[in-house]
Amino acid sequence: MHTRDLEAIDSALRLVNRELWVVTAQAEDRRGGLLATWVSSASIDRAHPVMLAGIAPNHYTAELIDASGALGLHLISKKQLPTAFNFALGSGRERDKLAGLETFTAATGAPLLADCVAWFDCRVFARLATGDRTFYFADVLAGGKQSEESPLHEHELFAAASPEQKAQLIANRDADIALQHPWHVAWREKLPAGVAFPPVAS
Repeated sequence: MHTRDLEAIDSALRLVNRELWVVTAQAEDRRGGLLATWVSSASIDRAHPVMLAGIAPNHYTAELIDASGALGLHLISKKQLPTAFNFALGSGRERDKLAGLETFTAATGAPLLADCVAWFDCRVFARLATGDRTFYFADVLAGGKQSEESPLHEHELFAAASPEQKAQLIANRDADIALQHPWHVAWREKLPAGVAFPPVAS
């Protein structure tokens, strides 16, 4: 059996320098947000823009998205590192991460950051739970570019982190992996027809 070189794979994956997204949501009087890397445009049709966001199901923000069917997506600049760390660390179950930030309410009801490089107001039309991630497909109802600055990237966040912040980011990641990996394994073991590949003969 072939043994994968996980160090080589990880080294190659570190060449990817993903944009960091602030994802926000609100359900009734509860609101929250987190910092995410798995967000992408999911359509080339300019008349029908679609975004895809992968959020861990144990996070408070996923709970709010499920309850509201909406989410706000934001790109922020390198000057907004404090905002990035605010949404990256801790849980919205313990504190209001939007407190002290200027926000406005989108048509979907999602809270949007007034200060960002760009924002999108999105309505979820489909979701796919894969154990360790829930992938939300969302129509973009509105959006805007508010700055000519470049978006903040993952490598820049880690480079700017203090030793304490870096240790907390790594600890949060490792705790999520330990919690979420069994969920993903269970999902793969019971892939439904139409999802498993190669297709199961009927």
